[in-house]
Amino acid sequence: MRARDTEGNDIGRTSSLWDDVLYFPEKPLGFQLSSRWIPEKPDHGKIYLNLSYEFTSAIRAGLDYRPLTDDISPLITWRVFPSDPESWRPALIAGFANDDFGDINSNAIFATFSKSLGKIGGVNFSPYAGATYIRGLNEVRPVGGLHLRRGSLSGVFQYSGIDEHVSLSYSRGNHTFTILLFNLEKPGIAHTFKF
Repeated sequence: MRARDTEGNDIGRTSSLWDDVLYFPEKPLGFQLSSRWIPEKPDHGKIYLNLSYEFTSAIRAGLDYRPLTDDISPLITWRVFPSDPESWRPALIAGFANDDFGDINSNAIFATFSKSLGKIGGVNFSPYAGATYIRGLNEVRPVGGLHLRRGSLSGVFQYSGIDEHVSLSYSRGNHTFTILLFNLEKPGIAHTFKF
């Protein structure tokens, strides 16, 4: 396998089997497979899988699957407009997904604004805020959080409209490995693979 820099330029042969696996395929086609395991959650939230495809740089859609309850639901995210790095304008992201809100599993429609505020000590700070309509509660709730990134490490604190969650992720190649704390009390792990 050939190694490539961040701009896609060939920089030679990799010497590590580990890198060959983590960077396969060299040019992902737009698919993303995500999985999550939180052993202390009810069956509908204990194991979560989703497969999605990036149809354009602004639209991603796919299916959410909960194998322990055999639930399948659609998911879609749409970047209505990107953040403008030259002005105050944040990005606007809207979508539809199935999610866990406390012990309730529900479809939800959401919209959030997000904006990178720049770096401090090499750490990029990106807050977001918005609202979600939780169908199972028939309520609109506020959502928000803060995403921190430094190189291949990132952390997120988020409020889902019901619960607070924290996660810490490490990205390498086409893989992201995550440890998380759902509702600040239920530990879990997650993995995302782009191909």
